[in-house]
Amino acid sequence: MAGLGAIAPRAPAQEITVDVGALAGPSWRADNITLTYLSPSALRLDVATVQWAGRVAATKLQAHCSTRFVATELRCERGRFSATIPGWGRLQGTLEGAFGNAESWRARLEVPRHGLLATLEQSAADMNVAVRVHGQKAEDLRKLAAAFGQAMPGEFAGNVDLTLRATLGPATTTATLEMSTGSLSYQEPSGRYAAENLAAHARARWDSGPQQWTLRAEGRGGQVYAEPLFLDFTALPTTAELVALDSKDHWRIEGLHLRQGTAGTLEATGLISKAGLRLESAELAFDAPALASLFATDVQPFLIGTPLDGLTAQGTARGSVSLRSGSLTALTAELSGVALSAGRLGLSLDDLNGQVHWAPAGAAPSSLQWHAGSIGRIPLGPSKVSFRAQGRDLELLAPWRQPLLEGAVHVQRLALSKVGLPQLDADFRAALEPIDLAALCRALDWPVFGGTLGGQLPGLRVQNEVWSIDGALEAQVFDGTVRLENLRAIEPFGVLPRVAADAHMRRIDLETLTGTFSFGRITGRLDGDVEGLRLLDWKPVAFDARFHSTPGDDSRRRISQRAIDNISAIGGGPTGLLSRGFLSIFKDFSYDRMGISCVLRDGRCRMDGIEPAPPHDGQAGYYLVKGRLLPRIDVVGYTREVSWDTLVQQVEAALASGGPQTQ
Repeated sequence: MAGLGAIAPRAPAQEITVDVGALAGPSWRADNITLTYLSPSALRLDVATVQWAGRVAATKLQAHCSTRFVATELRCERGRFSATIPGWGRLQGTLEGAFGNAESWRARLEVPRHGLLATLEQSAADMNVAVRVHGQKAEDLRKLAAAFGQAMPGEFAGNVDLTLRATLGPATTTATLEMSTGSLSYQEPSGRYAAENLAAHARARWDSGPQQWTLRAEGRGGQVYAEPLFLDFTALPTTAELVALDSKDHWRIEGLHLRQGTAGTLEATGLISKAGLRLESAELAFDAPALASLFATDVQPFLIGTPLDGLTAQGTARGSVSLRSGSLTALTAELSGVALSAGRLGLSLDDLNGQVHWAPAGAAPSSLQWHAGSIGRIPLGPSKVSFRAQGRDLELLAPWRQPLLEGAVHVQRLALSKVGLPQLDADFRAALEPIDLAALCRALDWPVFGGTLGGQLPGLRVQNEVWSIDGALEAQVFDGTVRLENLRAIEPFGVLPRVAADAHMRRIDLETLTGTFSFGRITGRLDGDVEGLRLLDWKPVAFDARFHSTPGDDSRRRISQRAIDNISAIGGGPTGLLSRGFLSIFKDFSYDRMGISCVLRDGRCRMDGIEPAPPHDGQAGYYLVKGRLLPRIDVVGYTREVSWDTLVQQVEAALASGGPQTQ
């Protein structure tokens, strides 16, 4: 260390300038120092440059004061100083101090304009620093930080209180920085980070002995956005305590404790590589006695854009998570009284309890049970499921029965592999205990019709986001059968789901069907086939559909005036004719056969009936209903091509219409 020896009292006869040269400590350095004795009681100090931690902290430092000697110590009283500080410009303030030699001196500086008070004391080999900044504009502090290489792009508003205390020694350095703000706002240029009316306090301590950081921070009010998290400290005051060790290549998190109001806590340890701030390992334990608030703040933002977007949760949860190289290696969660709702999937579960375990291999069994729930509008009864989840595989450990609509789905086997990948594969076998179709209709707000839906559910295969059924699904409805074959769904939970199937209906009781939908009364039996059905976003875009009277059916076949009117309207013919003239006295008529077909392509429906009808006014038609006996009524269609949307509107109008007064 270069510097002066002890200063003895003297009375200069004229101005004397002493070239001190440079002074340096472990983290600081002052160059081109000169002392000028202006008079026996006045002294001026000039320093060209002051460096802190290798960066220029001040230039053109000049101080002058009244002096007096006390023993071997030169004291500076009623002094003034000025200096140029990077980011702040030229500062002026008051100065007091005492100087014995390079290893024994102290100084006190105050800059009222910036609320700055600093004290520096060199004692033996240690230098003690205390700096307080009260009510400083945050924007000015940003400029100061930028001058020291700590760039903080963006706009700040509000004031900050800062206190720095440090002891700089040849072997060890300790420093404590405290910051408080009552109403700080910040906007980062990219929009990824922001703060509004932030009320917070933070205290950070650095100890070079064990190379350790200790941090405590409190968010007391206001809001902070750090993509994708939005933290409302007014609703959830948050505290964080951190102990971290600094090595050459890593940060070792000895302990992290995070508390978000009464919503929950997080405890963590870990190892972070300084190269790219990469998380190498972490052990986390969480406890969420008020899951709703914690879930909305810390989980939902990460689900945006996924099938679980909008997922909500209430209840209590606790558990642990292990991470290695940024990847999940173990998870354990215990749920108590949890209510889950996934609106995008149409799924909800109430009073969910149990344990979930996951590991890459050798995971412990998991078990969940719930009191109630729903899929869309379909209510679910109480159930319990046991399974094992490990790696990308999930497998039932026991058959699972899910009650619904006075019946149940009985899953005998479910095994999923490659979960989360396009190559997802599934092995599924289940039986459907008869479900009441009337209850299903009420749940879906459909017109109510009777019957049951039951039987074996064939195997389900999933590969490359294509869900396909092995075999056929069959239901007993309207005293007949409906059978679905070749059922496939592509990305059913994606943005644009696609479905393909063939449907076959046999011996549907028309009296039950038409009575259900208030279409007008028809008796007899109906067969139908819908080949090549294609749905896009659950809306039909293509099919070949044909419906006709069941061959060989010897049941009584009658059709009411309302039904004739509605069928005529769908075929593009006139309506209301039967309600006028002598035919109005007949409530219904006999018919021989009926049928209609539609081939849908590119939004247009190519229509036909059961057979060609004689031309009328040069226009060829087709029979929709072919009458029998007297008075005989035939319904002939003449529209060959119609917009699918228009046809749907016509059918909806027919179902909603009261029809002619005579039934």
